[in-house]
Amino acid sequence: MTLQRIRIQPWLASFAIACLVGLSACASAPRPTGTLSQAEHAVREAERSKAPQYADLDLQMAREDLDHAKRAMELREYVTARRMAERALVEAQLAEDKAMAASTREAADDLRESIELLRDEVARASRSR
Repeated sequence: MTLQRIRIQPWLASFAIACLVGLSACASAPRPTGTLSQAEHAVREAERSKAPQYADLDLQMAREDLDHAKRAMELREYVTARRMAERALVEAQLAEDKAMAASTREAADDLRESIELLRDEVARASRSR
């Protein structure tokens, strides 16, 4: 039995390598399930906070980006899904932070007003003595 050498055409080897590289690139984007669940949690938390009252636009943007991320997951566009889920996460956190800042500002204004009323009462009481 004699062994024959098999000669591979250079273009065939190049084509095979290109196919392997292309297939590995497709498989390199994992499903962003963790990022998506973090974004869903952040949006739910923002909805429970005062964000609907004080930062409704930011919250709406977070909801829309979360919906886009879910659609991208269904289409197996995992890079897009990850990017949209990350945006939704950041926008939900921003909405919650803006709501907290606005609520704190409102409480500070109320406190300032109460202090002014107390000062006026003290001033009137000291004048009447």
